[in-house]
Amino acid sequence: MKKTYITLLTLLAIGSGLTAQNLSLDSCKYYALINNKKLKESRLELKASELVKRNAFTNYFPQIEAGALAMKAKSGLIEGQVPEMNLPVYDGNPMSLAAPTQFAYFPGMDIDMLDYTNAGFVMAVQPIYTGGRIINGNKLAQLGIDVRELIIEMTIDEVIQNTENYYWTIVSLQEKKKTLVSYEKLLNNLHADVNVAYEAGLIQKSDLLKVELELNGIEANKLKLDNGISILKMTLAQQMGIDYTDNYVVRDTVIAIEDPTSLFVTPNEALTNRVEYQLLNKSIRAEELQKKMARGEYMPQVAVGAQAFYLDMLDNETTNALGFAMVTVPLSGWWGGSYKIKEHEIKIEIAQNNLEEKSELLKLQMNKTYNDLNEGYLQIKVAKSSVKQAQEHFTVVNSNFKAGVVSTSDLLESQAMLQKATDNVVDAKTMYKIKQALYLKAISKLK
Repeated sequence: MKKTYITLLTLLAIGSGLTAQNLSLDSCKYYALINNKKLKESRLELKASELVKRNAFTNYFPQIEAGALAMKAKSGLIEGQVPEMNLPVYDGNPMSLAAPTQFAYFPGMDIDMLDYTNAGFVMAVQPIYTGGRIINGNKLAQLGIDVRELIIEMTIDEVIQNTENYYWTIVSLQEKKKTLVSYEKLLNNLHADVNVAYEAGLIQKSDLLKVELELNGIEANKLKLDNGISILKMTLAQQMGIDYTDNYVVRDTVIAIEDPTSLFVTPNEALTNRVEYQLLNKSIRAEELQKKMARGEYMPQVAVGAQAFYLDMLDNETTNALGFAMVTVPLSGWWGGSYKIKEHEIKIEIAQNNLEEKSELLKLQMNKTYNDLNEGYLQIKVAKSSVKQAQEHFTVVNSNFKAGVVSTSDLLESQAMLQKATDNVVDAKTMYKIKQALYLKAISKLK
């Protein structure tokens, strides 16, 4: 988590002087890392894991319990009757015991006992040896914290990647709108020239209508772009956890492109930094601790304790205290326990095999995202070359149109080709930035 905290502090410094009306990419990341609801949920789950660890730590201390009992019966729990009789009287002469000569009359009595009881106790038991279950339980709880921290790292990567995707897509749509506005200006100038030519009777009305239809199409495309930008801004605002306002804008107007070779990291070098790889190792560790916990269930358990109690019964109050030591051995559980331990050994082997398999898949992902990045870089070069060719073609067609050599349709087609080629450059750059974020995420360099 240290890397994450450094990143957050850096973004706090960046974001401290920003407003939600003029957002750079870094400020968008800042708001997302602070306010994103999915990240907040992950942080709450981390706090819950920390409480589990604190609870597990209490098992090191004596377990203390107290209890009390008060009972009042309708009648005595011990009832009976002693009949009337003559009881021999001892006169001091042992010889008269066998044949007494004096008697005392006993009229008999009813017995009604134990109609109430009051009792209370306090007992403390300190575990001395539990087969390692307390120690390993605390290690498992700490492992839960480690896993939650890694999940936060993964969520941060996901939030940053999504933020970049939305951000650069908005930039690309805004750049397309600029291109469309420029194209509209060209068409408006063309419409003025064509209208003059039509009124002079030099061209047919169909040529004028073609230009007007193209202008109508631009209005429809501008509306689509505005709607797309508005929806993406809402999505980005939700991602950042800020209130959406129509007047906020993304700051970047130029999509800077880096050479992919400057970003390359070998898969073997990047693998150990991947959160997924670390989580797979944690799963192996978890299974190892579960095995130790299972073994501890069938080990001798040793504890010492003390108890103090109070008893009020038969009109007699008693208080006392005692200390004790206890050893328990689960003899009948050893047979079944051996199978349970073997089960955990198999689960450890499965987790290790899963680590090996997923490691290869993670390396394949790194290679694929880097190849996609290179492909995107080449597509930018191709798109720029197409713009240059479309610009040259438009210049020639425009000159020929002014000379009356080509038709209005040819000029419109040439302009449309130039606009499409320009849009393709913007699309290629946007896709490159998205692919760059994917590659940096794959090599754990996104933050």
